[in-house]
Amino acid sequence: MRPARYVGDASYRHRTKGHPRPLDQVKVAVRQLDFSLRFLTEFAREPLRVGALLPSSQALARVMVGSCEIDSGSLVVELGPGTGSFTGPLLERVRRHRARLLAVEINPTHVNILRERYPRCEVVEDSAENLPRCLGGRQAGCVVSGLPWGAMLAPLQDRIMRAVLDSLRPEGQFVAFAYAHARWFPTARRFHARLQEAFKRVETTPVVWWNLPPAYLYRCWRA
Repeated sequence: MRPARYVGDASYRHRTKGHPRPLDQVKVAVRQLDFSLRFLTEFAREPLRVGALLPSSQALARVMVGSCEIDSGSLVVELGPGTGSFTGPLLERVRRHRARLLAVEINPTHVNILRERYPRCEVVEDSAENLPRCLGGRQAGCVVSGLPWGAMLAPLQDRIMRAVLDSLRPEGQFVAFAYAHARWFPTARRFHARLQEAFKRVETTPVVWWNLPPAYLYRCWRA
C-alpha cells in the first residue's frame, strides 16, 4: 500500500496501515517545537505586533476553520497567519471547494516559515491595512483574521477594518478570534463595537478553553 500524504504541511508524515511511524512522529514534533520557538522569539521582539506568546492551538484552529463559509471557486484571505496554525486546515478546506487561499503576513520571519511549511499557499509579505492592494482588484468571499485586534490602537484598528470591508464581496464573511480574558479591555470592547457597526450580522462562539489563552470567535457577514 502506498503511504498516504498529508497535503497541508510540507513536513507531511508517512503512514503505514493508518499509523504514523515513530521516527516521523519525532520529526514532526521537533519541527513544531522549532516553529513555536521562532514564534516566541518574534513575540519577544515585537509583542504588540505578534500579539501572543504561542501559536494558536489545534482546537482553536478546528473551530476557526469550521466557522468559515467557503464557496466553490472563491477567494479566501488569511490575515496575520503567523507560523500557520490556521493555514494548514484552511488549505485543506479551500482545496476541497476548489477555492484559493491568500495569506498576508507582515513579519518576514513568519513569511519564511509559511513558505517553507506551505509551498502551495500564496503568501504576501505586507500589512493587512494594504489588503486591497494585495488583492489587485479581486474581492474575497471570506477573510480569516489571526490579528491581535485587542492589542491594536484605534487608528490601526480602523485602517485594517476599512481594508477588510473594501476587500469583502457583498454577503462576504469575516472571521476573527479574541481572547476571553481580554473581553472587557477598552481596545477589545472597541473592536466589538466596530464589528457591530460594520456588519449586518455578528455572532460569537463559545469559548475554546483548549487554547492558551482561551479564546472565542467572531463570525460576521457583510450586507
